[in-house]
Amino acid sequence: MKTREFQYDNLRFLLIALVVLGHLLEIAGEFPQKEVLYTLIYSFHMPAFLFLSGMFAKFDRAKWIFGMALPYLVLQWVYTAFVEKLGDPWVHVQFSRPYWILWYLFVLAVYTLLLPVYDAPSPAGRWLLVAASVVLALLVGFDKSIDYQWSASRLIAFQPWFLLGYYFRRADGLRARWNGAGRMARGMILGLGAACCVVLEWFMLRRGVTAKMMLGAYGYADLGYSWQVRGLIMCCAAGVIFLLFVGLAPHLKRRIPVITALGQNTLSIYLLHGFFFHLLRLKFPYLLAQPWQVLLAWAGLLLLLGNPAVGRCADFVFRAGWYRWIQRRCGHG
Repeated sequence: MKTREFQYDNLRFLLIALVVLGHLLEIAGEFPQKEVLYTLIYSFHMPAFLFLSGMFAKFDRAKWIFGMALPYLVLQWVYTAFVEKLGDPWVHVQFSRPYWILWYLFVLAVYTLLLPVYDAPSPAGRWLLVAASVVLALLVGFDKSIDYQWSASRLIAFQPWFLLGYYFRRADGLRARWNGAGRMARGMILGLGAACCVVLEWFMLRRGVTAKMMLGAYGYADLGYSWQVRGLIMCCAAGVIFLLFVGLAPHLKRRIPVITALGQNTLSIYLLHGFFFHLLRLKFPYLLAQPWQVLLAWAGLLLLLGNPAVGRCADFVFRAGWYRWIQRRCGHG
């Protein structure tokens, strides 16, 4: 029987909590250091989530069709219809521009289809693919024609993180060498990594880098930044991912009350919190006027949508649970 890896459940909770908090800050009232917190969250949370998704990626035809492609089509229609009904004049039902958070589901489906391409047989081939993906991520910002349509810009800009996670999970030799290093050596490397992260994040804030530049959806000319700034953003994300998955994860290998359970149900939090977000944005923005209101809404959404009962329902509907249930019923029949 496969042992549950609680460290990744706990990291999933941390990352989904940052996703929800970042979205709430986007529509919250003004308060000191709000923009700084918002920018820091966006500097790494989506690259880290894609890294984690890459670690556990595998292609299963039924799961891809009924757990990715079909949910995207259904949710794209439901989300756009819901927001249009709430009165947003800029949103209409369509399928070629993944709406808001659904870009993540869309690009994940595309990356999953590309797994046979990513499966380079040698370490040198893998590093070559990673290097090529980084170069493409830097170059795509020069193309003004690539934007939200089919999430083309994000597909290219975020591909390195998915690739790195996919290879990290399979890099047994690299992890063995790390574990074989002395505790002092590992501590010194992690300390140096933490110091580099602090310096890079500080430098990024001093340069006036905004969260919008980190979305991977805008070209350099659109926001007045450069490939060097995108490179700086990628270095910040890489540093934090290293600290999370190499430094922090080994200390989270146990079930933590509430946190682990919520981390095991991130799909329902991810897919459903947007309905509450848009309701607050369009109808009740005053409910997020103060920091305490933001924190209350944040905790409430995590606890409500990460509840195991809600999680099981989301898995059944959006992770091909219903399809497997029909298969079992037909098989028994």
